[in-house]
Amino acid sequence: MYQKVKGTIDYYGVEAKKLQIVSEKVKNTIENFGYEEVVLPIIENTEVFTRSSGETSDIVRKEMYTFNDRGKRSLTLRPEGTAGVVRFFLESKEYANLDLKKYYYFGPMFRYERPQKGRYRQFIQFGVEVFGKSSYLLDVDVIYSAYAIFKALGIENIRLKINTIGDFSSRKDYAIALKEYFKPKLDLLCPDCNERYVSNPLRILDCKVDSESVVLKQAPKIKDYLNEEAKTYFKNVLSALDLLNVPYEVDDTLVRGLDYYTDVVFEFEAMLGDNYLTICGGGKYSDLVKNMGGPDIPGIGYSFGIERLIELMNELNLFKDLEQKVDLVIISLDENTKKQSLKIANDLRKVGYKVELDYASIKMKQQFRLSEKLNAKFVLIYGEEEAKNKEVQIKNQKTGTQETIKIKDLEKYLGENL
Repeated sequence: MYQKVKGTIDYYGVEAKKLQIVSEKVKNTIENFGYEEVVLPIIENTEVFTRSSGETSDIVRKEMYTFNDRGKRSLTLRPEGTAGVVRFFLESKEYANLDLKKYYYFGPMFRYERPQKGRYRQFIQFGVEVFGKSSYLLDVDVIYSAYAIFKALGIENIRLKINTIGDFSSRKDYAIALKEYFKPKLDLLCPDCNERYVSNPLRILDCKVDSESVVLKQAPKIKDYLNEEAKTYFKNVLSALDLLNVPYEVDDTLVRGLDYYTDVVFEFEAMLGDNYLTICGGGKYSDLVKNMGGPDIPGIGYSFGIERLIELMNELNLFKDLEQKVDLVIISLDENTKKQSLKIANDLRKVGYKVELDYASIKMKQQFRLSEKLNAKFVLIYGEEEAKNKEVQIKNQKTGTQETIKIKDLEKYLGENL
């Protein structure tokens, strides 16, 4: 027997409805902020991700599903959404007019990771990307849109962690300080961090292996290397968040796991089980578009892990009454009325009623069993006598009352009694 691939999820029935509810609420909320949906391929040329995420990032080195097609082209199943949106932005020359461009996406991503609670090899990601302006007010509005999504979904127990990793000048000075600090301590770091030391020492601070080590906790802090411009920018961001009544915690260890971030980085966390887990994360990127062959245009964005979001909403009991509901089941008493039952069913479906029938059996017991299984509100009984008189027997399953009505009055009856 075949089984689904490890690290993937089947969505069916109630679980599929949860996904649909989240998708609709998220999209409705973000469109209030002026974002437009972009639907992109799930495969891209591998270079799209090596150029954006960085050759030495964990995503590129360990987690991408990469293959050569029959034309010997290196292709990759997208591990994240930002790079594809930047590729679209450049390829379609969306930058040609200087307006602010605001996009959102919702779809599957792929990473080869160890499957665990809230982490899968195929996962659904919602994200936004904004290109065209460098403004602390824009940064705050982007962060607030993520906050608004949590609120729209009914999630209150979240915390925003925010930091600045400085502009280019500040980051350069900070990277030098980190290299000096970590150089005599390399034997205390994991093998990956020894590689990060060479390529991008800031990413040592994002290490999951050594995250609790004293070496990392005592590392220099970016706040001590910010120039005045970077300090003022971050101060303005925090001031605007205060004005919007968005609670936050400045976390000077937060750097995010991708090489392209500059200035503001942030994460929204929520208590899931016994631990706080990151549900949404993002930040500003000043040179990503340029690094991918485009003009010097800044951007900012974030993404949500939808599986974690649904798990959180399950824990908070935010999904109500999602079981499939059937308004009525039609019971046919003989073969001659079975065809007519199908017409009655579809006439009612056209005006919005949920109708089921047993397509094969004419045994009453079996058909009543179907109505019980589907928890139908009404049972409609249709036999030769009813067909002759152009009427049906209709039974209210909750009260047990049964009455005879004309077929032409059925729609009106259901409208008054459902």
